[in-house]
Amino acid sequence: MKEKITRFINRKIMLIEERELDKNINVDFKKYNYIITLNNENNDHLPKRIIPILENGEIAEGQAIMSFSIIKENENIDFETYNGEVFLVIGNYNEIKGVVGYREIIFFLLENLKSLKAEFDLVKTDLDAFMACSDDLACITDGSGLKVRISSSAEKIYGLKPEDLIGKNVSDLEKNGMYFPSATKIAIEEKKKVTVIQKTKTGRKLLVTATPFFDKDNNIKRIVSISKDITDEEKLKAELKQTKELLQKYEEELSSLRIAHLKNSELIYRSKQMEKLVDLVNKVAPTESTILIYGETGVGKEVLAKYIHNISRSGGPFIKINCGAIPENLLEAELFGYEKGAFTGAKSEGKPGLIEVADKGTLLLDEISELPLSLQVKLLRVLQEKEFIRVGGIKPIKVDVRIIAASNKDLKELVKEGKFRQDLYYRLNVVPVTIPPLRERVQDIPILAYHFLNMYNEKYGHSKQLTNEVMEVFMKYPWPGNVRELENVIERIVIISENDQITKKDLPGELLNQEETNHSFGVHVSRLMPLKEASALVEYQLIKQAIEECGSSYKAAEVLGVDQSTIIRKLKKYESMQL
Repeated sequence: MKEKITRFINRKIMLIEERELDKNINVDFKKYNYIITLNNENNDHLPKRIIPILENGEIAEGQAIMSFSIIKENENIDFETYNGEVFLVIGNYNEIKGVVGYREIIFFLLENLKSLKAEFDLVKTDLDAFMACSDDLACITDGSGLKVRISSSAEKIYGLKPEDLIGKNVSDLEKNGMYFPSATKIAIEEKKKVTVIQKTKTGRKLLVTATPFFDKDNNIKRIVSISKDITDEEKLKAELKQTKELLQKYEEELSSLRIAHLKNSELIYRSKQMEKLVDLVNKVAPTESTILIYGETGVGKEVLAKYIHNISRSGGPFIKINCGAIPENLLEAELFGYEKGAFTGAKSEGKPGLIEVADKGTLLLDEISELPLSLQVKLLRVLQEKEFIRVGGIKPIKVDVRIIAASNKDLKELVKEGKFRQDLYYRLNVVPVTIPPLRERVQDIPILAYHFLNMYNEKYGHSKQLTNEVMEVFMKYPWPGNVRELENVIERIVIISENDQITKKDLPGELLNQEETNHSFGVHVSRLMPLKEASALVEYQLIKQAIEECGSSYKAAEVLGVDQSTIIRKLKKYESMQL
């Protein structure tokens, strides 16, 4: 066993010329462990003697060490060949650093022994806890089949206390009819893990699995056997069948249940569009396929990326970089890192890039369309080879990172314009996902609004509520800033509204101006759609407006010139279509 000399060097030394030793007799030597005298002859100042200092501060000249070896402080000591010699430790420039003798060696070994004992006690405690924590019988034997440990359930199963079985050999117990067959005996003979059905003298039936453990020479050192009482076999079969059915059910539902309760990247939605999108993501996220997220600014691309990360790589880091927010000359270093001295102003020790930091996790490249063409080649290598080279480096670095790209621009069009590499586009576009803008999924507006309301009520200690008139404005507003704009509006009105009931007067002017614009035209269509769908939407808006203004479906039917039954039938039809 070799150890670095620096692990036990004694640096409490005093250097003094031999001829000056007697003159310093009144010095307080208690803070030193050794005096090293230097040779006065010819003024060469070479070490002459190493004199121990006793605990009471007295100089033990009678124990002075004249013969010692000189060793560099970066060298090792081999304990197997150590014979009690004393070492004088020197540095790179031959300066004296300290002393290592048998006293330091013994102290080091005692400390190691203390540490090993503490570790042994901890392992013993863990093993005792393991042996006692189950109704199943746990037994450990040595390589010959001699029992060295057995859990307390032995008395229930075999009718004997554990201490009566310790030291007994499994072959003898088998011959005496304690049980048959012995799984441990078979595991020793076949040198492999075995499972058997065992019958005991007490009339029980056990399912026993014996696992051998080998040393470096392939000799069996220990056999661990776990015995499960299966006396009531029919009951066990029924339980196993039920367990299999439950496991199958859990496997089918695990993904959806896990996703539904993710806290760090919670998706809030009710619309059919988002339901279809999430269904697709749930299928793809657990795989390693590259996902490209499209969507307008503020639509929730980062939230969806975190959601994917939590499904597939929740144990690793989630790192995001906005490719359009960092200057091109700095973006390469941010993504790939750099070696020391790679460029002027670089840190002397170098710096890992975000790809390296995201190892075992997920890297979101937002606004991927803004990534310079020169860096697109390096990113392609990361996607294909799972490796990259730092700026100024020559050694490839392997990484296990899932890359998710996001863009509010059509990359395919950028490829046609020569602004984006075609090979990178096809490598990213394995599973494209488009998040629809909020104006195209108005069914999500109420649930998102109440989610943000609860969040900011809790954050600022309020109990504000949204009135129906405010929600009507929300439903008619086109939300050009999407979910982010809705969240900002909610936070603003929670802070500035004076009463707990939030009304239209608390809303920002742009929302109210849009509402007036909508009213002036009578009907609001927020996007291009087939004429059939547009006709249905207009009819639906007219029916709703008539009911709101007239107060009942009967009066609304009169105003619109149709039967009341027609109003009810069409209203149900259009609400089921989620227009």
